[in-house]
Amino acid sequence: MLTHSQLVTLYRSLRDERVLSIYVDGTAADPAIQRAWRLQLEHGLKDVRTWLADSSHEERESFERCVRLLEGELASFISSVGAPGWVAFITPDGAREAHQVPVAVPTLAVWSTGPCLAPYMRALKEARPVVVAVADARKADLYRYRLAHLDRIETVRAHHTVERPSHMGSPPRQGFHSGTRGTAGQDAAQRSLLEGRDRMLVDAVDRIGHLAGSDGWILLAGIHRVVTRLAEQLAPIAPDRVLALDSLDVHASDAEIAEAARAGASTLRVASDAKRVAQIVDHAGAHGLGVLGPADTRSALGQSCVRELYLTHRYLEDHAAEAEDAVRAALDQDASVEEVSGIAAERLDEHGGMAAGLRFRPATIEGAITV
Repeated sequence: MLTHSQLVTLYRSLRDERVLSIYVDGTAADPAIQRAWRLQLEHGLKDVRTWLADSSHEERESFERCVRLLEGELASFISSVGAPGWVAFITPDGAREAHQVPVAVPTLAVWSTGPCLAPYMRALKEARPVVVAVADARKADLYRYRLAHLDRIETVRAHHTVERPSHMGSPPRQGFHSGTRGTAGQDAAQRSLLEGRDRMLVDAVDRIGHLAGSDGWILLAGIHRVVTRLAEQLAPIAPDRVLALDSLDVHASDAEIAEAARAGASTLRVASDAKRVAQIVDHAGAHGLGVLGPADTRSALGQSCVRELYLTHRYLEDHAAEAEDAVRAALDQDASVEEVSGIAAERLDEHGGMAAGLRFRPATIEGAITV
């Protein structure tokens, strides 16, 4: 699956070429229904042929060559595409991308100049890395969860040195009297253990931050007091991206960790979307660096001042052509694109299903303050 930067690179490399964009919904559980996507796809291709009826012979031949290349990519699929979704971007020169995606996409075929990218936005959010740390006082096991797969990355361990305490039966060392009590030795051992744990936490925070990068979600599980310390140290470097998981302990299986990672990342994503959309609503109301609704958002996109574009699934379904134009305009100006869900989507749908965070607010946008 493509990351945001890879999608931008693909778009820019194909923006002036004729491209057959294919999306396949692979979520059906019934084998009989699974095979229906081929019929739906054939209907989509037939619609494109009808639309091309009055086009040049060269363009119709280019389309048919792409269809033949598509059949080669689909040849290995007997019934299901083997994932919730499948995507391909094909030019007459070959398939530029053909891969599974971990979310459902509508089955469709689009023939256009440049790839059709709006349906890909739902899958794009799944590309953000998810780092899971399961920790106690002795170690932190670090995992990466991405595209429904869990990988163990490394273990950060606590290292401490405890000198064996002297006792009454030991020969005295020159210039030193060990005394007759064991309390001092026990205190030294405890201090060493705590120091080792603290060093482990520092190392774990460093590694977690590196693995998560600037936008990855961070999930913490294990011994409560250790998780609390990790969360406190990670909060400044990953604000609003850290979540403690009460459902996991240090004995959790990989399957349990994977499921908790999926659910935890979704929780963080929904909360992040809700917070950002609320901020944009406030900024738009105050004529600040935010706009609400399709009209003002398209105006901002047209003036290349958008930093983040937010769309809802309803808008993508009901206004496919306008959504595609908006996504392309956003990518042209290096803006991020997000399909929001949950509370954020409900609130954004009240304003037409589209909003944007701005780099600057030009005076030509409706309601802007002039000075």
